[in-house]
Amino acid sequence: MIDSHVGPEYVMSEAVKSGLPTLYVLGVIDAGIDPVSDPKIDLLEAGEEGRVVFEATVDVKPEVEVKDYMGLELKAPDNEVTDEDVKEALDEARDRFATLEVVEARPAEKGDFVMFDYKVFTDGLPLEGKAGSDRMTEIGASDFLPGFDEQLEGARKGDILDVVITFPPDYGEQTLAGKPATFRTIVKEIKKKVLPALDDSLAKEVSHFETLEEFKEDLRTRISRIKEMMGQRQLREEAVQALIDQTYVDMPDSMVEHQVQHEIEDMSEELSGRGIALDDYLEALKGTRYQLEKAIRDKVVDGLKAELVLDAVANAEDVKVSDEEAEDYIREQALQAGGDPEKVIEDARLHDRILAVKANLRLSKAVDLLVENAVLTGGKPQAKPDEAAEVAEAPAEGGGASAGEATEEAKASIAETVAEEPASEEVPPTEAGEEAAQADEERGAAGTGEEPEES
Repeated sequence: MIDSHVGPEYVMSEAVKSGLPTLYVLGVIDAGIDPVSDPKIDLLEAGEEGRVVFEATVDVKPEVEVKDYMGLELKAPDNEVTDEDVKEALDEARDRFATLEVVEARPAEKGDFVMFDYKVFTDGLPLEGKAGSDRMTEIGASDFLPGFDEQLEGARKGDILDVVITFPPDYGEQTLAGKPATFRTIVKEIKKKVLPALDDSLAKEVSHFETLEEFKEDLRTRISRIKEMMGQRQLREEAVQALIDQTYVDMPDSMVEHQVQHEIEDMSEELSGRGIALDDYLEALKGTRYQLEKAIRDKVVDGLKAELVLDAVANAEDVKVSDEEAEDYIREQALQAGGDPEKVIEDARLHDRILAVKANLRLSKAVDLLVENAVLTGGKPQAKPDEAAEVAEAPAEGGGASAGEATEEAKASIAETVAEEPASEEVPPTEAGEEAAQADEERGAAGTGEEPEES
């Protein structure tokens, strides 16, 4: 009856179309290949008796041969704790407990906090609801809107000035993203930051130590630990990059393009969740989709190369990860995040995430092998990778800064990391600390894409 309505040819066509995906998967398993692209299928025969013959053309995961991966020459990280490192950590601690004092006799300088009222204008017309009062920003901190605070330098209490800025491309209100605006600003008060004295009183205020020398020794110990962890991350990145540099990888374009499009889709969804269209975002950045794809493609190529060479090392060394190891890792991460480990594991099982975790851990073990067997040049002997566990992310996630960039980033972040890590139990903030914290809060969230507080 169906044949009489739609014709036997149509029925045969739909049956083949429905069955081909399953037949393709069976063919892939039988051939023992690892496809990295969607197949191009040509139907060669579809007989009335049910015989189907088709040809599927697909790019496969490239075979990578790694050589001389044991004994890679890597530059040893500089783990020495200097007096300058300790000084920077002390300065950060003093800054966190600074007080603010009103300035009357001079104009605002870099580092000062300025309290102001404002009203926003575009094209000479005021924007309804876009005004604020008693906002505070630190000159030089870029904590309000990009380019705003630096235009307050030199202003005095009572000054009225027009601050011209451009809203960020990812600004929370799409109609303003990337658009210029004028903030009619009234300077209400200028405050300067006063740092506490560098003495025993500071040590007592910011830690459980009684003397400044004890506090310095504690800082030195914590900085040393942080430098060792960052040094291990640097070694891991250097090892992977060194192996990539000496290994030929013939990577199919389809493998790269598939990942590029996936990254762009993720980015588009993230922007869409904030009410921003990808095209509008690119327009605000004065960029093109081609430039975006090129930037993402470079990152994707680096990430895929890292994954392929590490997979080759893992194959050569017969590296394996058990389900128990993967679940232990998930438990540890859940505990660190304050979650329920068993609930997280159950969710991972439900959504088939265990295999992905095992794959990442397997590549991470391959990196461990490279570092453990590397020859370090310069510097002092480094700690083993297992003494600085979880220093770096699993390399399968791809991308990341170069070793040199990571080192510079590490140097910049040591003081902040030490300052954020309590010396012992938490010390209640002093009145001065509360005032500085309040100033931080008053700066607002405009710099993160949220709209300025309405009056």
